[in-house]
Amino acid sequence: MRGRSISLVAVSFIVLVASMVSAGMQDVVWRDVSNGIIDADLQQVVFTPGNPETVYVNSLNSVYQTTDSGKTWNEVLSFKGTGNIINTLAAVKNDKVVLAGTREGLYRSNDRGKHWRKIFSGIGELESSVFSIAVNPVNPDIIFIGTGSGLYWTDSSGKDWNKGRNLPAGVVITSLAVDNFEPNIVYSATNKGLYKSINNGMDWERIFVTSIHENNNAFYEDEKHEEIKTEIKSIVISQADHKTIFAGTTAGLLITEDGGLTWKRTESSGLIDHEIRYLATNHKDSDSIFAATGKGVFQYSGSSGIWHEMYKGLVSSDIRSLAFSNDLQDGFIALWAAARNGIFKTIPVEQSFNENITYEAQQIFSEFASEPAIEEIRQAAMNYAEVQPEKIAGWRKAAAWKALLPDLNFEFNKNRAWQKSTYFYSTKDEKYKDDDITLDRDKEWSVSLTWELGELIWNNDQTSIDIRSKLMVELRDDILNEVTRLYFERRKVQIEMLLSSYADVKDRVDKELRLQELTADIDALTGSYLSKRLAQMQKRNVVYRGLTN
Repeated sequence: MRGRSISLVAVSFIVLVASMVSAGMQDVVWRDVSNGIIDADLQQVVFTPGNPETVYVNSLNSVYQTTDSGKTWNEVLSFKGTGNIINTLAAVKNDKVVLAGTREGLYRSNDRGKHWRKIFSGIGELESSVFSIAVNPVNPDIIFIGTGSGLYWTDSSGKDWNKGRNLPAGVVITSLAVDNFEPNIVYSATNKGLYKSINNGMDWERIFVTSIHENNNAFYEDEKHEEIKTEIKSIVISQADHKTIFAGTTAGLLITEDGGLTWKRTESSGLIDHEIRYLATNHKDSDSIFAATGKGVFQYSGSSGIWHEMYKGLVSSDIRSLAFSNDLQDGFIALWAAARNGIFKTIPVEQSFNENITYEAQQIFSEFASEPAIEEIRQAAMNYAEVQPEKIAGWRKAAAWKALLPDLNFEFNKNRAWQKSTYFYSTKDEKYKDDDITLDRDKEWSVSLTWELGELIWNNDQTSIDIRSKLMVELRDDILNEVTRLYFERRKVQIEMLLSSYADVKDRVDKELRLQELTADIDALTGSYLSKRLAQMQKRNVVYRGLTN
């Protein structure tokens, strides 16, 4: 019976692969490559042209670099505590140059992130905020930046800047794309439509307004047609045909095949989230376009007109940006995704398992590819117990700030006044009577500030933090050890259920109860995180099957 169970799994696995191949998808899984990145909320990932091993990714406050394709990461730029925010990144063809667009201007590094200097700063917050960057593929000295108040370009690597003409006042440039075949042609997505320049960004002409006819998917500029408003988030040019341009919007995907003269909206079958945040293309697959959304990564097939979700192994559905590596090793090009919960890249299915694992074992493990990975469960356990390593760093920072604050002392006294005179008088009835009568009161107040300068070097709070951090580390280790043990014990029960005989009802009921018990134990350590994620994945799979049937 066990052999029969494995055969059933093998059949289902073959059917799954066949469906993926028929849809034009590669048989890939996602792998978390966030090791060494402190920040979880990542925004954009970019590759160094010609050097696929060097990758940059940014959070809102920091830029991280890997030189070994995601095995290790190092922080190369940080604006933590400054109020500055990183909006976008770009890498220049010269593999030493990387650019960072921030709220306070454009920064450039000429030595792979070791040193940075600001090369652009606008007037006011809107003009200084750089939201998009594009570099001329032929002449890297020509750089385009989209700001919160127009487009600027330089042909001197940032020494001198010029502003693009014929753009509306206060226009926000959200995305830029340079034509690789005709580098003098540049496209810009804005909050007021899509614009095109044919002279290296000097002059611009609007080629699309942010409205789409709802009935026949065609673009109309005539206001007498019923229109829906949309916002353009990302623009990318096809690497096979430079006349074909894709625009990701809040209402789906737009395509033009004539350089922007006419536009049409694609079908949305299979696209769970119509708000497309970012687009990417693979020069090896001219039929497909890949979209990042708030509910996962989706691949659109031009030949079939259908969207397919790429979810296997992707533990985060909140995707911010995508990028394809140029790594042609073994003929495989990886898709990278910057997400709310880390950085991920696709790998061939056969690489995701150890070479010593048999083919049938691979089939079994693939059954659980959509479930939360152990690292996700461990992170949920730390968050629920509030034992994150960052918490200790916060304590030490607070203690350091406390040493800079003075002790405030305020005093106030109110007493009877002293006698004003020593005059005595005498009458027939009274002898030597004191005539001094006090009518007022003394009022006294004082304020003092004192500093313990020695606490700037060391204070008693540090000793307390050392004790608390030691206890927290011990607690965290206990929690992580327990949740790890429960996670893999649960996985063993799942595999036993998969391989067990369907005829032995009592055994399956016992295993199902044990599975529920282990799930409840993990939920107790994670605040019901596992059950919520399983319910989310089940709902997504139901929606996915409904859309594809």
